[in-house]
Amino acid sequence: MKKTVVLSVLLISFSISSQVQELKQNSDAAREKFASAKPLIKAKDLVHYVNPFIGTGGHGHTFPGAVLPFGMIQVGPDTRYEGWDGCSGYHYSDSVIYGFSHTHLSGTGVPDYADVLLVPQQGVLNTVPGYKKANGFGSKFSHAKEKALPGYYHVELENGITADLTATLRCAFHQYRYSAPKGKRYIIIDLGYRDKVLDVSVTKTGTNSVTGKRISDAWATHQHLYFSLQTSVSIKKTKWIQDPKNGNYLFVMEFPEGVKEISVRIGISGTSEEGATANLNAELSTPDFDLVRSRALDAWNRELGKIQAESKDEKILTNFYTALYHSYVHPSLWSDVDGKYRDFNDQIKQSETPMYSVFSLWDTYRGANPLYTITQADRVPHFVESFYQQYKNTGLLPVWPLSNNETNCMIGYHSVSVIADAYLKGIPLKDPEGLLEAMIASSTADQLGKKQYEEIGFISASSQAESVSKTLEYAYDDWCIAKFAEKLGKTEIARKYQIRSANWMNLMHPETRFFQPRKEGIFLPFFNPNEVNHHFTEANGWQYSLAAPQYIQVLIDMHGGNEGMMNFLDTLFLGSSYMSGREQADITGLIGQYAHGNEPSHHMAYTYNYCGAPGKTQFFIDTILKSFYTNEPDGLSGNEDCGQMSAWYVLSAMGFYPVSPGSPTYAIGRPVMDAVRIITGKKDFWIVTENNSPENKYIQSITWKYDNDAAVVYQKLFITHDMIMNGGTLRIQMGPKPNKELANYELDLRNEINPGFVPVPFFTTSQTMFESQMEVGIDVLFFEKGKIYYSLDGEKFQPFYKQGGDNIILNETATVYAKVVREGGAESKVVKSEFVKYVHDKKITLATEYANRYSGGGSQALVDGQQGTNEYRGTEWQGFSGKNVEGIIELSEKKEISTIQVSYLQDQKSWIFPPKSISVEVSDDGVSFKKVGKVAGVSVEAGATPETGTITLEITPVACKFIRFTIENYGPCPDWHLGKGNPTWLFLDEIQVN
Repeated sequence: MKKTVVLSVLLISFSISSQVQELKQNSDAAREKFASAKPLIKAKDLVHYVNPFIGTGGHGHTFPGAVLPFGMIQVGPDTRYEGWDGCSGYHYSDSVIYGFSHTHLSGTGVPDYADVLLVPQQGVLNTVPGYKKANGFGSKFSHAKEKALPGYYHVELENGITADLTATLRCAFHQYRYSAPKGKRYIIIDLGYRDKVLDVSVTKTGTNSVTGKRISDAWATHQHLYFSLQTSVSIKKTKWIQDPKNGNYLFVMEFPEGVKEISVRIGISGTSEEGATANLNAELSTPDFDLVRSRALDAWNRELGKIQAESKDEKILTNFYTALYHSYVHPSLWSDVDGKYRDFNDQIKQSETPMYSVFSLWDTYRGANPLYTITQADRVPHFVESFYQQYKNTGLLPVWPLSNNETNCMIGYHSVSVIADAYLKGIPLKDPEGLLEAMIASSTADQLGKKQYEEIGFISASSQAESVSKTLEYAYDDWCIAKFAEKLGKTEIARKYQIRSANWMNLMHPETRFFQPRKEGIFLPFFNPNEVNHHFTEANGWQYSLAAPQYIQVLIDMHGGNEGMMNFLDTLFLGSSYMSGREQADITGLIGQYAHGNEPSHHMAYTYNYCGAPGKTQFFIDTILKSFYTNEPDGLSGNEDCGQMSAWYVLSAMGFYPVSPGSPTYAIGRPVMDAVRIITGKKDFWIVTENNSPENKYIQSITWKYDNDAAVVYQKLFITHDMIMNGGTLRIQMGPKPNKELANYELDLRNEINPGFVPVPFFTTSQTMFESQMEVGIDVLFFEKGKIYYSLDGEKFQPFYKQGGDNIILNETATVYAKVVREGGAESKVVKSEFVKYVHDKKITLATEYANRYSGGGSQALVDGQQGTNEYRGTEWQGFSGKNVEGIIELSEKKEISTIQVSYLQDQKSWIFPPKSISVEVSDDGVSFKKVGKVAGVSVEAGATPETGTITLEITPVACKFIRFTIENYGPCPDWHLGKGNPTWLFLDEIQVN
């Protein structure tokens, strides 16, 4: 369900004529007494505030199984075989459990894992997978007979078997109780579940022991999983059932009749069966299930107890500790107990440092990773070392690693944010010089538009999809690199990346003040900030409109100062939630155009702090906390995203959030807890919220007390990382109305643009094609005082006089180059656009509607003379889903034709296939047509890489004025394709008539 909060009126007046008088402060003695008091909640009780079922419904994509903090294994029930809402393997709306697998992903938007599915049975053996055929194995269950705590899961299946699960870091403990007094007992090991199996084996190694492996292909295209298990009851018989054609690989273990209970202890590894056995022997030698479960609960209590919160509202405490729990599911341990792990070159390596995987960095760099610098400061160097070892393997830092596979999911090189944020907060990291080298390599690799970004200062929409989002996020990452280099004393590198970090300005349109897509030197026409399209990553123009947090004050200035930005934010939050363009399931949790269900919006409400309206920050943070986090299965507004959605709640509920990670500061928002105690290992950090209630959501005053010093008035809208880690008490007084004096409090993130950066100019025309003559103007951002220069050869530049001068007049095809030069000599990058003169000798009328987001530039795209690239989301392709393409080309006059050539794109991963056939008819009057020919399409092979191609129909020369064509869709996705049976796309560009 798409969650939306509608604010139809301005809910509160933020401009108050008189303020509540400053409340009298408590005495130092009273504060000392409170600060030294024990919290109302004891650490041992915290697991009972966690509801693992939050997020298992809706689109949260969480799972309720047993896992230890950052553990390798996540053992739990599997109810959903496929589909987007089955990414975790479990969905609360389901009623059948197929079995219990050992790996699960928490909150991702792509499915994978669910390795080594155990299926307990009694009575008649059923070896037909219930997730593929009706009446196959699996059992109905009721949520009334299901429960979960951190590290523990229990369910009573309707087939009479009760399952209890718990875990260590690398091992799982299953306890199955069979209710039937007689009959055979079975446990099936299903190794064909979900993934495509590349290699598989199982061996019975003893009377009660089995080892095996599965190498599989899914999101992680070459995932290694090895296991070693021991049963509490001797295995009577085994049977191997293999059906590669249907992807079935089952190992059946039969146990003596009438056995009431069977326990299974299993260790897993990414290295080998021996590694899995070593993990099992080291971590799970005891047969005492209750002892293992108790240890799991203790482990969670220790981690959850690092933040001790007080609230009069039990629902808030449940939301808080469940969020903290979800924040600690991933990243996942990847190395074995002996330090061995499988690297990205499929080699087994040894490490003294624990290695980790499952880093959803596009999501977690914003809040989850900064949270770890507070509560997991000892683990953060291990996370970073895992990054560094991937760089040593592959030459690049991670983007989205899964097991020892780089999925390259999402955009940016946000591992640099995690590294810089940790280092700038004083967390010691191994080999900072080597890490800087890795940062530079990742930012300059010849991939994903990075070279063009470096050359011209932005990514052109014609060369890369999601060009706006990539440009903005690369610029932020470059700022992190600059800060890291500056900390190391690398002045020149820091300066270079400071300049690069301002590249976001190159996409700001001077009139709309939105970041807009550019095709080389021109802004694309018809921009609509409400439209969801392929220029943005899972978002629209509104949701990326504040994606320059590193220069938030400069961004405010570009919106006309505080008032201008405040008006912009009001429109964002209080306007319509209507969106056009493609359907994007990730855009949920809407307040106006703010989308809390996806990460680009997560810092937006805090922006009010920086434009003189902190009361609005407090109001909207309060609204988000209450509206989009609830104690129910559908309690999250979007994907959990490996902890980011929950980390936002944890941080914001405490009262602060990192607006721009890489800065060791946190913006103050609206604390909902009555008190929070963060145990850092030095002195505790307290946030005490007085006069706190649902109505009293506005900060009236703040005081700060460190150690034995006297409390002082604190007039800042941020706190520092050092304040948290060194301890002290931040006391916040709340009230029912905003205190406008807070607008005068000191702010963080006062970064200035390096004077060496000069924004690139842009051409004022919106078209690059012309018939007879083209007039080209050049302009700059409204504040730019530098002079514009242009060239027609890229070498000899001459001044362009914007004021009172003539525009450039083109009569033939030409490439125009432009740059800006300031008085001090600083220059912008050079931008260029090719303006093409073409003979307008035909027009096209399509009978088939193309997808709006793949318009190719408009109705005449198929005959405009411009060719597309291998990127289907570029600016030239027209896309048609699941249907034939029909249309008529009208020539300017009757002509003799002999060939018709159609350009197409093939990109199987995106379900884009070449035409099945092309047929053509001709006419003199556009009414009566006759057939002149048909040609078959090209053959398709599985695994073909994206490529463009042409299909040519040669006909007997014939004179005509009208050409009617039918381009036949390939048909449903073939059986070997991931989208088997679903409609395919046709992507077309030029139709040439000769």
